[in-house]
Amino acid sequence: MLFAALFGGWFVLRGNNDVWPPLGTPPMTLDKIIPTWIALVATIIMMVIARRAMRSNELGRFHFFTKIGIATSVLFLFAFALEWWRLIAGGVRMGTVFGGMYYVITGVFVLHFIGGSYGLTSFLRKAKTTPFVTSRLVGFNNTLSFYYLMLTLWSIIAPLIYIN
Repeated sequence: MLFAALFGGWFVLRGNNDVWPPLGTPPMTLDKIIPTWIALVATIIMMVIARRAMRSNELGRFHFFTKIGIATSVLFLFAFALEWWRLIAGGVRMGTVFGGMYYVITGVFVLHFIGGSYGLTSFLRKAKTTPFVTSRLVGFNNTLSFYYLMLTLWSIIAPLIYIN
């Protein structure tokens, strides 16, 4: 519901402004945001492989692919930080209607993503034995489902903002 409200606000504010994004805004095209999508999809792929390893009781393989999944999550955050840096350097400020909505929508998304990444890191830290890992398959599946939700939300947010 939070994201639905944010999307609704975006549509209302965009509809009330003749020029969107404002003149002088750095280019807002999908090719600027594709690295984040690649990192997010890579994270999910690594987690799917880790889940398969978990199901077959391969603890070492599970740890390896979960660590790569965490690394690609960090890569997503880094790529996104670079995008924010590009926009801030280009003059997109929080105090404007466009900048305010952009940073609120993407900031809320990033905070959710950081929470999911922390959960994954916490799960990996506790997963020291095969019995623990295999007994927590449901928890790992829930984390993977959360990342699917993040991919779905990002697949809505990115075109919404970057296709003008």
